[in-house]
Amino acid sequence: MSADATPGTEATNGSRLRCAECGSEAIVTRAGGSSLTCCGAPLEVIFAA
Repeated sequence: MSADATPGTEATNGSRLRCAECGSEAIVTRAGGSSLTCCGAPLEVIFAA
């Protein structure tokens, strides 16, 4: 887990994320430590690689 406690920043390469609002999904191919957002909210990690 990243030292940054912001939601969504714990995603690593291969992690799957989902938007709780619209259901869109993303797979992290190059983790950079920043939070991914959709619909104005951080994406939730649904599978951590």
